[in-house]
Amino acid sequence: MMSPAIVLAGGLGTRLRSVVADRPKVLAPVAGEPFLVHLLRQLERSGVREIMLATGHGGDQVEAFLASSTQGDMVVRCVREEEPLGTGGALAFAMREAGIDRPFFALNGDTFFSGDLRQLEASMAPVTLALSRVPDAQRFGRVTLATGDDPVRITGFEEKGAATGPAWINAGVYRIDPGALADIEPDTFVSLERDVMPQLVARGELAGVRFPEASFLDIGTPEAYDRAADVLATL
Repeated sequence: MMSPAIVLAGGLGTRLRSVVADRPKVLAPVAGEPFLVHLLRQLERSGVREIMLATGHGGDQVEAFLASSTQGDMVVRCVREEEPLGTGGALAFAMREAGIDRPFFALNGDTFFSGDLRQLEASMAPVTLALSRVPDAQRFGRVTLATGDDPVRITGFEEKGAATGPAWINAGVYRIDPGALADIEPDTFVSLERDVMPQLVARGELAGVRFPEASFLDIGTPEAYDRAADVLATL
């Protein structure tokens, strides 16, 4: 059975408000459709049929959109956090609310990744990242890797601004074993990137799968948002 997916769709989108001020980022129009439609379509291509949207800011708009649209044979539900919980806290909250007790995919609601998520299924690590290759890592930060075949062990991260030149970066897509989030207390703000993953790196339990041909984009800034339509129009 294919893993379910949780999409983090509760971001405030403060950097994008100059161009999209009346809706959450996940509903921002890109190439003629809400960004969420592109995310759901790509999940469907990867064989995912069960999807939970972890909403917060603008959650009522996301729920209204789903009620007025069709999702084919996918089951798409929402769970809304009352207060921001961070990426790790939001995933733990959505996982518990949805009753997910097996490995699942997690996606950022403001990034798009064209790789087939089935390639992450072979990893037995508690958390596995999809890795995208970019010509300049300055805006994203660099993922450092051990030698070997995929899934490869991740040895660390270089912060945004500190890394330059071609690099493998975190594509914002994860395969997560529920046990990796089991220690997160309810209603606790936890960052997956800053709190959970460094501990996994220290234990040698964070893995990555490289996707050299996959497209990666985000809509987190006005400049990136403007470029997104051109990329998605070709997929």
